[in-house]
Amino acid sequence: MQRAQLLAQQYKQQQQAITADIFNGIQDFSYAPGQHSVTVTPFISTSASPLLVSDGGEVLAAWSQQGSGRAVAYGNDIFSALAAPAPATYLKQHLPILKRVLAWQLTGKANTAIGSTIRVAASGYSATPVVTTLKAMGWNAEAVSCNVAEENTCWQNSDLIVFGRGVPDNPIVGTLTSRYLSAGKPVLYVHNSWSAGNGQHVLTSMGMIIGGYPGNYFAGNRVNIAAGLTLADHLKRIDQMGALADTLAMLQNDQLVHDWSNTAPIGPIDDLRAEMRIFDSRGLDIFSQPNTELHRLLLLWADVWRPNVRYGPLNKTGPAIDFLRAMASDSWVAFARRYTKTSADQGDYMPAIAQTLAPSTTAEIIEVTIAQGSGNTAIGRGAIPGKPVEIEIVDAAGASSLGVRTNYLRTQGNPLSDNYERPRYPTSGVVPLPTSGTRIFTTPFGGPLFLNYNGAQAGSVVKLRVKGVVKYSHFDFTRTMSATEISEARAAAQRKDFGWQTIKLVGGEVQQVAKFINANADPERYVQTELKGMLFDSNHIANGYSNMPMSANVAAVCSAFGWTCDGPLHRAPNVQHFVGWLAACGFLCSGNPSDGSAGVGGTGWGWSHELGHNTVQRVMHIEFNGQGCVVECDNNILASAHMMRQYKLIGVDNGHVTDHPKLFQYIVANRASGLNGNDKVLDMQRRLWTMNAQDPMRAVHFQLAFLFSRYRANEAVPSMEASMDYFTLLTKGDRLVAKAWDANNRNQYGMGRFADNKISNPDLLFVLSSKIIGKDLRNIFAMYGITLSQTALDSVADLNLPVLPEQFYALERSKFNQVSTGQWLDLSATTPAYPF
Repeated sequence: MQRAQLLAQQYKQQQQAITADIFNGIQDFSYAPGQHSVTVTPFISTSASPLLVSDGGEVLAAWSQQGSGRAVAYGNDIFSALAAPAPATYLKQHLPILKRVLAWQLTGKANTAIGSTIRVAASGYSATPVVTTLKAMGWNAEAVSCNVAEENTCWQNSDLIVFGRGVPDNPIVGTLTSRYLSAGKPVLYVHNSWSAGNGQHVLTSMGMIIGGYPGNYFAGNRVNIAAGLTLADHLKRIDQMGALADTLAMLQNDQLVHDWSNTAPIGPIDDLRAEMRIFDSRGLDIFSQPNTELHRLLLLWADVWRPNVRYGPLNKTGPAIDFLRAMASDSWVAFARRYTKTSADQGDYMPAIAQTLAPSTTAEIIEVTIAQGSGNTAIGRGAIPGKPVEIEIVDAAGASSLGVRTNYLRTQGNPLSDNYERPRYPTSGVVPLPTSGTRIFTTPFGGPLFLNYNGAQAGSVVKLRVKGVVKYSHFDFTRTMSATEISEARAAAQRKDFGWQTIKLVGGEVQQVAKFINANADPERYVQTELKGMLFDSNHIANGYSNMPMSANVAAVCSAFGWTCDGPLHRAPNVQHFVGWLAACGFLCSGNPSDGSAGVGGTGWGWSHELGHNTVQRVMHIEFNGQGCVVECDNNILASAHMMRQYKLIGVDNGHVTDHPKLFQYIVANRASGLNGNDKVLDMQRRLWTMNAQDPMRAVHFQLAFLFSRYRANEAVPSMEASMDYFTLLTKGDRLVAKAWDANNRNQYGMGRFADNKISNPDLLFVLSSKIIGKDLRNIFAMYGITLSQTALDSVADLNLPVLPEQFYALERSKFNQVSTGQWLDLSATTPAYPF
């Protein structure tokens, strides 16, 4: 730690000295690169430093040193702009700075006179504006013909090598950049766009990262440097090491007192962690990379301190030094290495007993099923804390890139706001797997191993050779599990010695911590019947996804309508990941992954509610004047469909009401108002759709489903199956209108009067429902207070369907999910009493 602090101070002095030399005597720092620019941020702070930092904190240009070579990167097309007939004012003001930057690159001193001709070789950027600008500075310059982006010998005859975003997207460019710098050649990068281009290979060799899409296109004044900045202020902006040195000094103070409402000491810890993660993301072992002595020292210090950490007793109100040291040792971790040290336990992330598990000592080949083009999937093997894992690709199955990570989480807790009951950052990022050879991967915290994949073929099988891993409770029902495999996974769930369980299904994956595992649950029932059969299948049927077979009824209707109801158009959008450990928001939180502070269950409505958030279609989102069945209601239509289907198939009724009696009360009150025509419709709309009455709102979609069962399926009382058929057809129709619409087929969807598919949600629900049910539903929609456009009414009238009189299917309050227990009511002439 003492060596690291001294080294940080030395780097600060070196970087400040070079920057002060470049900007010595400069009076005007103003700069405005505009929207056609990107950031160029150092990711190795020990070799690269900001050159220009905007008032908004963005790095607009940076420099680095490798050996005797000096590199500079600008995030905008400064030379072409300067060479233009009328350069912008900020460019003219920046010209003296640029001259000193280039003098430093060429000679090592910013104030050196350049007497000889400067020979410029370029790739991905024209040498012409560079030569023009150099001449404008009073120097002699000429372009030389040399393809510096490919293997060559002519680079030795150049004095300045220039790259731009048009350089070939080939790793050899990075290798060549390092070669040029190591040989003492100045390398300049100029970015002439707001999009990323191919420059990252060059930037990586300079120790920098290029800004991602869309660059600074929407950054506005955030990327400007206003006039009035002093040299002292500028040196403070570019200082990467001062705050780190302060934090390192605090880490050595056994008597540290600190109020953690001031989080300033954590910033430098996170900055260094971000750099270490970048090395991991490139598969680089920091201990074999140049200019990383500071990183190595801090990683070794973290290894030394980590065994002292005890999660649980730690908190920000306790000894400040223990808290700070735990934060640092948790953060300074490299995964692309063989050796690391671990704490005695990992809190609620991983039990202490996991460290006693024996890693495999012989390599095995495992098969990993791939569900989509890109994503993350559990491989069924785990990493033990502190023990190295060896992974090798046997068959990539055509995937363009593969990587390894622990877990697939989005929240890991925050010691500054939560109790410090687990490592601050227990999971890794993605570490790429080499196309040949072995990846060494080590984590001090352990965890289930996940394969990250890109450019893959859905349904393919990747083969990996693994060693140093452990089997844990993993169920993979994307393939046929043997009885032995199921027995082993169940036994591991009962032992709970690894701390996690993972489950793979068609369309979904689950991971949860040991405390949420129902170790005595029958795996086949829990996984196949409840998770897949109830949770995922119900959602996928209601959404009309093509991974679920169509019922005979749905297939017949699709055929009669000429609809394309299967194939890739109706493919489930993504594999849905669920995590039972910590929730990113509330108790359960939607997203992908969706997470919660509870085990992942297949029969409760909570997880189907979250899955509904991620899959609900607009035909279920009905609103008027910003109110109605919107977010937190529309997704619950899918959850209620799950509950209805679940009761019929496995006899479990978890409630999740669709309040039909309350909906009927609104109808009665509306009829008693004495209003007629549009006034009556708007009165019902105010009662139902603007009072946050979610349960009766959701009942409307189910009343439409019951009409389908009566008139399309010809059922005396609705069945669950026919009701689900309605949702299947409704959501398939929604997708067809959105993705398969043209002027020639709009009549297939009942949309003959619409010029395009920009149709309001109420109109879409009305027209599709009328088409699917085979009745003109204008009276039904008026009864529910749903206002419709004349175009929608005329489109349905063109179908020549019988106009359906007002009617209602009554269900007892306690039997909303038991849909065959109700009674049809005729409301066309009178308003009967509710029968329950």
